[in-house]
Amino acid sequence: MNIKKSIFAKKQIFVLITFFAFIDSSYAEKAYFDLSQNEISIDTDFKGQELILFGLTEPDHDIVIVVRGPKEDLTVRNKKRVLGFWFNTKSVTYLNVAKVYFISSNAQIENLLNHKERYEQQIGFENIKLIPKDQKDLFIDLTQWNESIIRIQKENNLYKHFELKLVDDKLFQTRLYFPSNVPTGKYTVTTYRIKKGKILSSNNKLIWINKSGVGSKIFQFAQESSMLYGIVTIILAVILGVGGAVMFRKL
Repeated sequence: MNIKKSIFAKKQIFVLITFFAFIDSSYAEKAYFDLSQNEISIDTDFKGQELILFGLTEPDHDIVIVVRGPKEDLTVRNKKRVLGFWFNTKSVTYLNVAKVYFISSNAQIENLLNHKERYEQQIGFENIKLIPKDQKDLFIDLTQWNESIIRIQKENNLYKHFELKLVDDKLFQTRLYFPSNVPTGKYTVTTYRIKKGKILSSNNKLIWINKSGVGSKIFQFAQESSMLYGIVTIILAVILGVGGAVMFRKL
């Protein structure tokens, strides 16, 4: 089934790229792009999935693509060894951080945009705005903590840089790989069209990543009826415990 989907997606991309290659170049002014698919379903056998992003450009334009995943408070902890045991001695929690951040460009970001543009648009890992939840942390140097959270997300393959290819200075393409541990939710894909160090325009599309199958129904039930879900879980645990005890007695 996945092989058929992959073949269909490749055929669709080929047809679309061929079509867009012949349309008026005014579409490139809008930083036009598209995706091989805009939805990913996660089931029990999900091992990751690749999406192909492609679009139009002009010979003197640069392209930067940023994918930002669902936001959540993230915590970084500092552990120290005391008398042979590891303890959490300090932690910093950041507010509303994108759990996934992919970036792709046809050249080094530093060579395409000045620091102000990168900072304002949060383009590049070092420009992701990390705001501590505890106001006391605003008055201390969080450089190492900021670097730690980026490093951890990179190690989990949730923050990653992907190669962007240009075809005849008219078309661009990048392959985005979503790993098996990718969180569910809404993803925003932004394509920036750049000329001489300035952003001319940008365009957004959405990707939805959802659970499917029985796991999806259980997850939805747990989210919508958390109290009832807890009660059912406790009842099932008691039943299984009693059942296991009876079986062991018979043995």
